[in-house]
Amino acid sequence: MDTAPVRTRTSPVPRTGAANGLVRLVEPAALYRHLTSVADVAGEVFGRPPWSEASTTARALAARMLADSHRPGFVLAMALHGENLYGFAYGIRCSRLATLAHRLPTGDFTLKELAVLPQARGTGLGAALHDTVLAAAGPGPRWLATHVAATEALGLYRARGWHSVTLVSPTCLIMRRQYA
Repeated sequence: MDTAPVRTRTSPVPRTGAANGLVRLVEPAALYRHLTSVADVAGEVFGRPPWSEASTTARALAARMLADSHRPGFVLAMALHGENLYGFAYGIRCSRLATLAHRLPTGDFTLKELAVLPQARGTGLGAALHDTVLAAAGPGPRWLATHVAATEALGLYRARGWHSVTLVSPTCLIMRRQYA
């Protein structure tokens, strides 16, 4: 197994169309190779407003992703160009958000994280990552939680059929989308 870390941000973002041909599903076993880059991207994305997470908190996302990779229904998509990681999205079969929204769990899929480096935004990578993960998730309702002030993310989600369900804190919004 190749365990060399995948580097981030060492080349400009290719701009050859909405998905840029960069987005692909990644098997759980291949995740180990990308953990350092996932941590770097998470730190850069979630260390900024509106999340403003401490670098250790944002970087812990890679460890959570690795733990989740052993759970049923794990789906991971990455935007990779050569050895450069520009973004990722992943989800799992999980009904926790449905329960928090006081809904009956019914084979739910939770989009756990979606992150795109600032310099790669506006290229269609976020939409391509989102669509790739959900297409591989199988049937059932979809759930996600996001920051209420994450305007770019909210715009993406609403444009893709998500609707607000409930606030679970002053800054955390749960959204739902039907399986299409």
